[in-house]
Amino acid sequence: MFWFLKFLIPKLIIKDPNANQIDALLESVDLSSYGLERVKLNHSIGLDAGETELEPQNPNPCSAYGGNEEHAPLNEIILSFNERWFQDWGATPEEQRIKFITIADGIKAHPDFPEKYQKNPDVHTRILAFEKKFEDVMLKSQRNGLELYKRRTNDPAFKAAMQQSLRQMVA
Repeated sequence: MFWFLKFLIPKLIIKDPNANQIDALLESVDLSSYGLERVKLNHSIGLDAGETELEPQNPNPCSAYGGNEEHAPLNEIILSFNERWFQDWGATPEEQRIKFITIADGIKAHPDFPEKYQKNPDVHTRILAFEKKFEDVMLKSQRNGLELYKRRTNDPAFKAAMQQSLRQMVA
């Protein structure tokens, strides 16, 4: 079947009803009108020697952010990530922010991070190195949370001391 179809498929004529529309569109656009045209050779532009002020082309520029408000890129990244993935997570936005920053700092603090990620020119191996660092940091974070939970449930003295410290902190 493979050998039969290998030679048959290139011989098939496929009639695409949209092919004529695409050809008509391409023919209707005069691409030469978008090219640069050199009108004069060795011609210099004369400028006024006096002090002048150039007005902006559009005095009311608008940007992708919608105004002159300052946006912190880290806050935008965290906000968009949390809105997409943590809608049902019970943590407050500040707790989410702290967790996200802690993970990012953990990745940067990894011993192999500078040589295997920052200084690595190969994009593919950089991605693989980042994934490895990410998994290491997430595993460490998971262990830390689990150790706290285990210690709280298994050590009544730790639980009492933690509750006492938190009562003092809250009061």
